[in-house]
Amino acid sequence: MDKKLDKTIEIAKCTLADMFNISKDDIDRRTRKAPVIEARRFLIFFLVNELNFKFIDVPKQIKSITNHATVLHHFYKMMNLLEMKHEKNTKLKYMEFKNQMLEKGLNYLEKELYSQYALKKTINWNIKQLKDMIDEA
Repeated sequence: MDKKLDKTIEIAKCTLADMFNISKDDIDRRTRKAPVIEARRFLIFFLVNELNFKFIDVPKQIKSITNHATVLHHFYKMMNLLEMKHEKNTKLKYMEFKNQMLEKGLNYLEKELYSQYALKKTINWNIKQLKDMIDEA
Protein backbone atom coordinates (compact mmCIF):
# COMPACT_ATOMS: atom_id res chain seq x y z
CA MET A 1 0.00 0.00 0.00
CA ASP A 2 1.05 3.58 -0.69
CA LYS A 3 2.89 5.21 2.25
CA LYS A 4 0.89 8.44 1.86
CA LEU A 5 -2.34 6.47 1.98
CA ASP A 6 -1.16 4.61 5.09
CA LYS A 7 -0.33 7.97 6.68
CA THR A 8 -3.77 9.34 5.76
CA ILE A 9 -5.48 6.34 7.35
CA GLU A 10 -3.39 6.73 10.52
CA ILE A 11 -4.25 10.43 10.67
CA ALA A 12 -7.94 9.54 10.22
CA LYS A 13 -7.77 7.00 13.07
CA CYS A 14 -6.07 9.52 15.38
CA THR A 15 -8.54 12.25 14.46
CA LEU A 16 -11.52 9.97 15.12
CA ALA A 17 -10.01 8.75 18.38
CA ASP A 18 -9.77 12.36 19.56
CA MET A 19 -13.29 13.19 18.38
CA PHE A 20 -14.88 10.19 20.11
CA ASN A 21 -12.63 10.17 23.21
CA ILE A 22 -11.29 6.69 22.57
CA SER A 23 -7.80 5.38 21.93
CA LYS A 24 -6.62 4.93 18.36
CA ASP A 25 -6.10 1.23 19.08
CA ASP A 26 -9.77 0.83 20.06
CA ILE A 27 -10.73 1.24 16.40
CA ASP A 28 -8.81 -1.96 15.60
CA ARG A 29 -10.04 -3.87 18.67
CA ARG A 30 -13.14 -6.02 18.64
CA THR A 31 -15.57 -4.19 20.89
CA ARG A 32 -19.20 -3.17 20.77
CA LYS A 33 -18.87 0.09 22.70
CA ALA A 34 -20.96 2.77 20.98
CA PRO A 35 -18.25 5.46 20.56
CA VAL A 36 -15.87 2.90 19.02
CA ILE A 37 -18.55 1.60 16.64
CA GLU A 38 -19.42 5.13 15.57
CA ALA A 39 -15.77 6.07 15.00
CA ARG A 40 -15.28 2.87 13.01
CA ARG A 41 -18.38 3.68 10.93
CA PHE A 42 -17.00 7.15 10.16
CA LEU A 43 -13.68 5.59 9.12
CA ILE A 44 -15.33 3.00 6.87
CA PHE A 45 -17.45 5.66 5.19
CA PHE A 46 -14.38 7.88 4.75
CA LEU A 47 -12.31 5.05 3.25
CA VAL A 48 -15.00 4.06 0.75
CA ASN A 49 -16.53 7.44 -0.03
CA GLU A 50 -13.52 9.76 0.08
CA LEU A 51 -10.52 7.50 -0.61
CA ASN A 52 -12.35 5.22 -3.10
CA PHE A 53 -11.57 1.96 -1.30
CA LYS A 54 -13.38 -1.13 -2.47
CA PHE A 55 -15.54 -2.77 0.21
CA ILE A 56 -13.40 -5.90 0.06
CA ASP A 57 -10.22 -3.90 0.84
CA VAL A 58 -11.43 -2.09 3.96
CA PRO A 59 -10.93 -5.04 6.39
CA LYS A 60 -7.21 -4.89 5.58
CA GLN A 61 -7.11 -1.42 7.16
CA ILE A 62 -9.30 -2.05 10.22
CA LYS A 63 -8.28 -5.20 12.10
CA SER A 64 -11.58 -5.49 13.98
CA ILE A 65 -13.51 -5.79 10.69
CA THR A 66 -13.31 -9.38 9.49
CA ASN A 67 -15.30 -9.28 6.25
CA HIS A 68 -16.71 -6.99 3.62
CA ALA A 69 -20.33 -7.62 4.70
CA THR A 70 -19.64 -5.67 7.89
CA VAL A 71 -18.14 -2.90 5.78
CA LEU A 72 -21.28 -2.82 3.60
CA HIS A 73 -23.50 -2.65 6.69
CA HIS A 74 -21.58 0.27 8.23
CA PHE A 75 -21.27 2.14 4.94
CA TYR A 76 -24.99 2.03 4.15
CA LYS A 77 -25.92 2.72 7.77
CA MET A 78 -23.74 5.85 7.68
CA MET A 79 -25.21 6.90 4.35
CA ASN A 80 -28.72 6.58 5.82
CA LEU A 81 -27.73 8.50 8.95
CA LEU A 82 -26.33 11.35 6.89
CA GLU A 83 -29.58 11.59 4.90
CA MET A 84 -31.89 11.68 7.95
CA LYS A 85 -33.08 15.11 9.04
CA HIS A 86 -33.06 14.24 12.74
CA GLU A 87 -29.41 13.12 12.59
CA LYS A 88 -27.93 16.63 12.36
CA ASN A 89 -25.31 15.84 15.00
CA THR A 90 -23.97 12.96 12.92
CA LYS A 91 -23.82 15.15 9.82
CA LEU A 92 -22.05 17.93 11.70
CA LYS A 93 -19.60 15.53 13.32
CA TYR A 94 -18.75 13.92 9.97
CA MET A 95 -18.27 17.33 8.35
CA GLU A 96 -16.00 18.32 11.24
CA PHE A 97 -14.02 15.11 10.71
CA LYS A 98 -13.68 15.77 6.96
CA ASN A 99 -12.59 19.36 7.60
CA GLN A 100 -9.96 18.22 10.10
CA MET A 101 -8.69 15.66 7.61
CA LEU A 102 -8.50 18.31 4.92
CA GLU A 103 -6.55 20.66 7.20
CA LYS A 104 -4.17 17.93 8.30
CA GLY A 105 -3.80 16.74 4.72
CA LEU A 106 -3.02 20.25 3.51
CA ASN A 107 -0.42 20.68 6.25
CA TYR A 108 1.17 17.45 5.08
CA LEU A 109 1.04 18.61 1.45
CA GLU A 110 2.60 21.95 2.34
CA LYS A 111 5.45 20.17 4.14
CA GLU A 112 5.89 17.86 1.15
CA LEU A 113 5.94 20.86 -1.20
CA TYR A 114 8.69 22.57 0.80
CA SER A 115 10.60 19.30 0.92
CA GLN A 116 10.37 19.03 -2.87
CA TYR A 117 11.55 22.65 -3.27
CA ALA A 118 14.59 21.88 -1.12
CA LEU A 119 15.26 18.76 -3.18
CA LYS A 120 14.95 20.80 -6.38
CA LYS A 121 17.54 23.30 -5.11
CA THR A 122 19.92 20.46 -4.29
CA ILE A 123 19.42 18.85 -7.69
CA ASN A 124 19.93 22.18 -9.48
CA TRP A 125 23.14 22.76 -7.51
CA ASN A 126 24.35 19.23 -8.39
CA ILE A 127 23.58 19.82 -12.08
CA LYS A 128 25.53 23.09 -12.01
CA GLN A 129 28.50 21.35 -10.39
CA LEU A 130 28.44 18.59 -13.01
CA LYS A 131 28.25 21.11 -15.85
CA ASP A 132 31.19 22.99 -14.38
CA MET A 133 33.17 19.76 -14.15
CA ILE A 134 32.36 18.91 -17.79
CA ASP A 135 33.36 22.40 -18.94
CA GLU A 136 36.69 22.11 -17.08
CA ALA A 137 37.49 18.72 -18.64
